Amino acid sequence: MIYKIKIRPIALKFIEKQDKVQRIRIYKAIYELPNGDVKKLAGAKNEYRLRVRKLLNFV
Repeated sequence: MIYKIKIRPIALKFIEKQDKVQRIRIYKAIYELPNGDVKKLAGAKNEYRLRVRKLLNFV
């Protein structure tokens, strides 16, 4: 199945303000859709949110 992803301008602006590591994590999570922590937004029609979790550093 083919999906169409729309990133709102305010979300894109937020992503671009993040440091390089954060931007890579966010874009990677977007490109791996529909896998991940995705839930439908309450009260919205055909709008979803994607939770991108923090990386864990194990030393």
